[in-house]
Amino acid sequence: MCLSTAYDIGGGTEKLIADRVTGISVEEGAVRLTTLLGTQTLVEGRLKSVDLNRNVILIEAKQ
Repeated sequence: MCLSTAYDIGGGTEKLIADRVTGISVEEGAVRLTTLLGTQTLVEGRLKSVDLNRNVILIEAKQ
């Protein structure tokens, strides 16, 4: 099983949002992340990229 780590890249730095992410859904103006334990995090902003080789999710959160 491949688990990913999500980062907020707003402001020019990478800030950890969630780790062990198993699901991503894009909603109007937001990204919902679901972790291995079922915890959901809703981030207002936009999905910038998903790198499945490195297991990294980049989100530009609204400031």
